[in-house]
Amino acid sequence: MRYAMIMAGGSGTRLWPMSRAGEPKQLIRFIRRPGSDQLVSLLEVAAQRLEGVVPVERRYICTGEGHREVIRDRLPDFTDDRILGEPLPRDTVNAVGFAAAVFGKLDPEAVFAVLTADHLI
Repeated sequence: MRYAMIMAGGSGTRLWPMSRAGEPKQLIRFIRRPGSDQLVSLLEVAAQRLEGVVPVERRYICTGEGHREVIRDRLPDFTDDRILGEPLPRDTVNAVGFAAAVFGKLDPEAVFAVLTADHLI
């Protein structure tokens, strides 16, 4: 089955001073939703990109443990078990390896896509 993992780790130091440890760039709401005055974050845009591609129950987010609560509040479709909290930030390859281990336990035939939460397409 198809799965997707959005990488939403990091502290967004290149967007300083707007981005801080408590609110990294992927969580800052600075993108105007088309046709609306509502502002959304890069993570919210990345999650929306998966609609119609991967079923909601097979979408995951990998983030720092300290950001799980705000992500859960902003993206209620992502249940606690699908917000993977990294105990320590260890960059891309470890986040992908972590997701591969989780998906491998869930489904030995899993195929998954890795998306980043800090790209605007």
